[in-house]
Amino acid sequence: MQKAVKLGLGVALATVFATAAFAQVKPDTAIQYRQGIFKAQLWNVLPMAAMVQGKAPYDQAAFLLRAQRLDQLSKMAWDGFGPGTNAGAPTKARPEVWSNGAGFKQAADAFQAETPKLVAAAQTGNMDQIKSAFGAVTKSCDNCHDNFRSK
Repeated sequence: MQKAVKLGLGVALATVFATAAFAQVKPDTAIQYRQGIFKAQLWNVLPMAAMVQGKAPYDQAAFLLRAQRLDQLSKMAWDGFGPGTNAGAPTKARPEVWSNGAGFKQAADAFQAETPKLVAAAQTGNMDQIKSAFGAVTKSCDNCHDNFRSK
């Protein structure tokens, strides 16, 4: 019982310190973080696109690895859009990210909902399923870019 209380207290303190540390992150650091995640997403999307389009040979293991990475990355960038991160470093994020937070969250959630489907399709090796799932992922990317990213 005493161990459980100590563990609970430790988790609570770690959460408080992590939250305080995040609150102290400078806006330019948060912007650079999210941009890095988006670059990593692109790093994984481009080879998959080449395989789907027949511009590169299809390699199921490589495709699956990139789909799994994209799925993990799809959950990460949103932390970098906190209050005050609309300025501080060059950014292509439009003001609508902050003025339409609900719409932005909906776009992020849509992207996050599609990436596990791409992983599942990649596991089958069936190119028809892969193309459909990849198309849904890129459509969710385009939707967010169209509404929340400057050209």
